[in-house]
Amino acid sequence: MVARVEAGSLVAANRLMELELGRAGTAAKIDEARAPIRRTEDKRFVKGLIYAFKASPEWAKMGRSSQVEYTRYLKAFDAEFGDLPVNAFASERAKTELLEWRDQWADRPRAADYAIQTVGRLFKWARGRGLASARPTDDVERLHEADRSDAIWSDEDIAAIVSKASREVGWAVQLAAETGLRMGDLLELPRSALTAQAIVWKTSKRKRQVVVPLTLSAKALIKAMPVRALTVLTNGRGEPWTPSGFKTMFAKAKAEAGITGLRFHDLRGTAATRLFIAGSPKRDIATIMGWSEAAVDALLTKYVSADAVALDLLSRMNQKHAAQTDDKPTIHSKS
Repeated sequence: MVARVEAGSLVAANRLMELELGRAGTAAKIDEARAPIRRTEDKRFVKGLIYAFKASPEWAKMGRSSQVEYTRYLKAFDAEFGDLPVNAFASERAKTELLEWRDQWADRPRAADYAIQTVGRLFKWARGRGLASARPTDDVERLHEADRSDAIWSDEDIAAIVSKASREVGWAVQLAAETGLRMGDLLELPRSALTAQAIVWKTSKRKRQVVVPLTLSAKALIKAMPVRALTVLTNGRGEPWTPSGFKTMFAKAKAEAGITGLRFHDLRGTAATRLFIAGSPKRDIATIMGWSEAAVDALLTKYVSADAVALDLLSRMNQKHAAQTDDKPTIHSKS
């Protein structure tokens, strides 16, 4: 700040003021004091909060795909509310306006839910930093209520798309059906993550290492793929896939195969059933998929033969009984 000038008379005061104004740096200090606060740097405003969030280590920890999606909705949120004080979102009126903003995607419920999820993540981060107390997305109901319990690729579905797809897309589909890895992880999977019996890889979504056992089919598939790059999967030019490039080719193959109602992500359910049939315990499958054991149970009950599920349950009951009585279990593995 510019120093305060005091003098006994107006003439003396003016003289001292002239001296002060002549000092090096005084003009710059005056300009700085007159300049409005840049709201991109002031975390009291939504614009500044977004700026700080995207510069934080929490943001850096996110997967690339999550960053892209969050950026899309944060940009829209900034355009609508960027100049508002952050504490304004503690009011009910702000929640009403937030819902009206969300409703621009009412014809796309998943997008609307993602917009609210993005704002919720922003304010959760802000509360953790002591920058806000508002919880504007609490009690906001989801608009998208999809039931994906029936969404699983059958052997016939996989055969159909493989018959229409390029070899490279077909390899990706088949490997997803054997491992359950998400598209992003699968496309980035390096050959260094392969061992003789498993894939050991740190997933992008949960940032944790998983060990995915390789089924006999997965081993045969990987052996059949030519080594073209550091990644396991490559496009037709022998280069690592870009997400957009793979999505385009996958969508084209799916359309030519006449497959509707199924997404690449639904291959995870197929993988869960195949891993179980190959002998993986439900607990391990839950860890690999990032699901609860109850979710794994529900899927297997629907898609795996009743005899196999019953045998697994009986085996676990015998193991529990043995642990309690020091007896050996009578059933050791699934047939």
